[in-house]
Amino acid sequence: MTEQHLNQAAPTAINRMPERKAVNIIAMGSSRNDFFQAQLMEGRPDMLKDAEIWTINYMGGQIRCDRIIHVDPVHSYLGHPIVRDMCEFALKDNIPFYTSTPHPKYSNHVVYPFDRVSASLGGITYFNTSVAYAIALAMADGFNEIGLFGCDFSYPDVHMAESGRACCEFLMGIGTQRGIRFAVAQSSTLLDMYCRQAPYGWFADPNLPPNNGGRLMTAQEIMQHIHKIRNPPQISDKIITIKVSSPSVVEPFIAPVNAYVHGGQTAASDTLIAGVNTPLGYGNGKAVA
Repeated sequence: MTEQHLNQAAPTAINRMPERKAVNIIAMGSSRNDFFQAQLMEGRPDMLKDAEIWTINYMGGQIRCDRIIHVDPVHSYLGHPIVRDMCEFALKDNIPFYTSTPHPKYSNHVVYPFDRVSASLGGITYFNTSVAYAIALAMADGFNEIGLFGCDFSYPDVHMAESGRACCEFLMGIGTQRGIRFAVAQSSTLLDMYCRQAPYGWFADPNLPPNNGGRLMTAQEIMQHIHKIRNPPQISDKIITIKVSSPSVVEPFIAPVNAYVHGGQTAASDTLIAGVNTPLGYGNGKAVA
């Protein structure tokens, strides 16, 4: 089978694409249980609605799916009942089975489009696990929402780990830059989801670390904190000023031309204050009796 035949091979999987084009990739790690539990929820998460289901390796024989990603050739594994039953199950339902070397017995086997997928990533050839191949294929095929369940490469407090986590997270970083949304099982070690917390190092109280009763800031609190530091309140902000349209001018009182001072009173007279029009109390003028 070739990719051009996929429309005939799995019409329900390929042709019935929702507008947002979502896929959930289910691998064999323990966080696959999050997928099954979510299916039983009264209100299923949106990520699970109208989305394709792709399985990794042996999971293809455990649940009904739209594609199986099993890059390793099955030739030497057909003696194993799990692999044999998976291949027979996929053949019966005509499910596209992506692998590196299709087995001649199974017409639904599809050679993984390594060249096309690599080209869509700018020539990247960093693939070291079937999960990474599945993520890369979903990105190349235009899926904009990708859910990951059972994609666990290590476990808390366990020093042994399977390779592939870094490769998957590397590809997820590229996908995120392209606007692809990823959803990861909450119990998975992928992206450290199992211990996900607020960003490291941002203490709500700088004098009280989280391991001593303090707490970490949320992302929103960090943004507000940074804004406050970069834009400290100015002293002038606390001073009330009264603005006027023009400077205030105090006009001096001008004594009348026919005025004289008598007993502290001003009265009309032919006798003038020396220095006509000199403001009263200013200049060299003297009151003359």
